[in-house]
Amino acid sequence: MGERIRGRKGQQLRRRRLANEPLCRRCKERGRITAATVPDHIKPLALGGEDVDENIRCLCDDCHDQVTREQFGHRRRTEVGADGWPVA
Repeated sequence: MGERIRGRKGQQLRRRRLANEPLCRRCKERGRITAATVPDHIKPLALGGEDVDENIRCLCDDCHDQVTREQFGHRRRTEVGADGWPVA
């Protein structure tokens, strides 16, 4: 498993990566303009990826959640209202 860069150095890397790629890569491919908020590992560290710039793509929160669910086989959680029925 790859090691995550943490602390001050990790914060500086995060800021630099978001400054270099300020728009969400997946949204841009779909013709939408959305601000990137998360530097995402293309190959997750948990699956042997490395914390290097070549393994990073900047995504918005929604795209990051979707990609993470796909990579690790998680389903989207259904919101339930106060009445007990799913919320659309």
